[in-house]
Amino acid sequence: MAVDKLRVIVWLFVTILVSGLCMIFAGKVLHVPLALVHKLLAVLCLVMLLRNTGALQAFEAPPALPVALVVFAVAYLAAFVTGAVQSIPACASSLWLNLHRIASAIAAIGCAVAAHLIAMAVRT
Repeated sequence: MAVDKLRVIVWLFVTILVSGLCMIFAGKVLHVPLALVHKLLAVLCLVMLLRNTGALQAFEAPPALPVALVVFAVAYLAAFVTGAVQSIPACASSLWLNLHRIASAIAAIGCAVAAHLIAMAVRT
C-alpha cells in the first residue's frame, strides 16, 4: 500500500514534467489548457506529498533515501513557488522561468534517485 502511494507520486511528478515540456512546444491554443493541467497536477502532487510522509515506514529504507526525498521535496517546493510567481503577470520574467527550470531539474534528479532507492528496498 505504501509503495503504491509513492509510485503514484512518482508518476504524478513525471506527468508534471512532461506537461511542462509540452508547454514549451505548444502553440497559443494549447498553452492555456496545458498550463491548467500542469498547475492542477502540481497541486495534487504537493498535497499527496504532504499527506503521505509516513509511507516510508512500511519498509526498510536505505539511509540515503531520506536525503534524496528531502532534496526532492525542497526542490519541488521551490519549483512550485517559482511556478506560482510566474502566474502573476507583473512578476513574470526570464529569471523566474530559469529558477523554475533549475528547481524542476533538481527535483527530477532527487525523484529519480529516491525512486531507485525505493525500488531497491522493495526488492530486498
